Amino acid sequence: MFPQRIRRAVAALAVAFAASLGAPAGTQAAVPAHPARAGAGVPRDARDIPLIDQNGARFTLRDLRRPTAVIFVAARCGDACPIAEALFARLSAALGRGRIDARLLTVTLDPEHDPPIAMAGLARGFHADAGRWRWASGRPADVRALLDAFNVARLDGQFHGTFAYVLDAHGLPARLVMLSTSADGELLGYLRAASRHG
Repeated sequence: MFPQRIRRAVAALAVAFAASLGAPAGTQAAVPAHPARAGAGVPRDARDIPLIDQNGARFTLRDLRRPTAVIFVAARCGDACPIAEALFARLSAALGRGRIDARLLTVTLDPEHDPPIAMAGLARGFHADAGRWRWASGRPADVRALLDAFNVARLDGQFHGTFAYVLDAHGLPARLVMLSTSADGELLGYLRAASRHG
């Protein structure tokens, strides 16, 4: 069990996560407006920020159309990122075994150093099926905009918060989960429940 102060900190981050994507605190939905400008003063919806997956396919969060768990990693990170990746590998296998209609998304923290080809190499290392688990990069400005939308703290792509972000089938924020050695079970439960409710 986490100490009360850690639970409060995670709850505060969850509120910030929801607010950053435009969902009112304590709710599941609202259109997520990205704080970056799309041009002419129009806010950009974080769900429409383009990414490129391990197969070179362009997509957005809106395109996923399934409950999705998201993590951010850097290829050159040798600390928390490999742990998060291994956790997602277990989660991917559990989704397959349970025939749960949900998705996983791993996005680079370090787009200048992790182009799509680098993310493809990481995906191959985990035998990731892009139908279930996408590994994404993209134009550095687009990836940075997504990181900002999720309030992901980072310094040179190496130091960052260790959380998984759960989106509903519309790409809206649903949960924020602190990553730990048992977080795959918690994420599996959220994704299973969300997939049943469409």
